Amino acid sequence: MGRWARILQQEHVVAALQSNRKFDALRELTAVFEDAAAVQDHKQFLADLIRREKQSSTGIGKNVAVPHVHEDSIHKEVLAVGISQEGIEFDSVDGEPVHIIALLPTPLKHQKKHMELLASLSRMLQDEETRSELIAAVDAATIVEIFHRQND
Repeated sequence: MGRWARILQQEHVVAALQSNRKFDALRELTAVFEDAAAVQDHKQFLADLIRREKQSSTGIGKNVAVPHVHEDSIHKEVLAVGISQEGIEFDSVDGEPVHIIALLPTPLKHQKKHMELLASLSRMLQDEETRSELIAAVDAATIVEIFHRQND
């Protein structure tokens, strides 16, 4: 089983984000974790995520943002993915709107795993074909399948 199959579940995918502003999109995407055992304190999780984003944008360019939180209140690595057809102003390094948000909460005690997952996610989303497939995906099942196909 690949690394994404372990941490990305279909119920953690929003195939059509409605928000067009950064913090609204983060609120919309973090809602998938409201009842998730992995994220103990949803309100604190969202506050940490917004604080992190205010310090430095996680818009890494090429229409991708990889917001991440690395805290004690997170019990295991999970991944949420949101797709925006319209694009979201995210203060990205290249100034372009974001169409793919890959949100990665990880436990504080898993520092090495956190860095490995972030690096792998960034590499995967640098691939133009993968990005195009994700943006064109019409449902959560397709998005999960694209991630599960990755061998990184």
